[in-house]
Amino acid sequence: MLLAVDIGNTDTVVGVYEGERLRDQFRVASQHHLTSDEAGFFITGLLDRMQVPNEKIDNVVIGSVVPPLTSVYEETSRKYFGCSPLIVSAHIKLPIRIEIDQPDEVGADRIANSVAAYHKFGGPVIVVDFGTATTFDIVSPDGAYIGGVIIPGPATSMAELARKAARLFEIRIEKPDSVVGKSTAGALKSGLFYGKVGQTDFIVKKIIEETGFTTSQVIATGGWATGIEKASETIKLIEPSLTLDGLRLISEQN
Repeated sequence: MLLAVDIGNTDTVVGVYEGERLRDQFRVASQHHLTSDEAGFFITGLLDRMQVPNEKIDNVVIGSVVPPLTSVYEETSRKYFGCSPLIVSAHIKLPIRIEIDQPDEVGADRIANSVAAYHKFGGPVIVVDFGTATTFDIVSPDGAYIGGVIIPGPATSMAELARKAARLFEIRIEKPDSVVGKSTAGALKSGLFYGKVGQTDFIVKKIIEETGFTTSQVIATGGWATGIEKASETIKLIEPSLTLDGLRLISEQN
């Protein structure tokens, strides 16, 4: 069985695969001062809930954008599962080609998203990942990752606004009842949700205009993606496990 670990700045998502089937996945806050034993207790506890013995895990793949936590989970993999994990980067064997100016700079999550999207839908494909940052990644018809766009994620924008504006505050990110807010909370909720939708649609349209990929599938994923497909003109499909699926596909290739 495969343990796939997606380490983000805000959350860490752990998935357990039996062949191509995702048995289960769990999302927890990324604790930047986590120890390898704390990570081990967390993962083995999840496996115990799934009634999966530790020895059933024979492969571990890690996609991380938090370097201090990469080494923590590497040590956890060796200590608790006897595995030397595969660390995803642009320099390992991949099912797609990385064709950007500085391949070292592309995050493991963006690589995994692009691999999974191209595998599932072919190209051209655009992946929009709503996390700490909202990222847009583009794979060409012949399987080349050609770059993307990075903007602050919805929660990041909300937290920064609340920090800098004395009379504003953080609110839940969800679709409001109306565009015109009748209260400060309603106005914030509308601005955050429809700002996210409008920004996303504008950027996707500009990507298509520049690349000429008019037949692009546009796929959303990430912790803040829920509900956007109901309001967006460009996004019609959400793939919650896209990053984990990409990590699995990369693991199989290596």
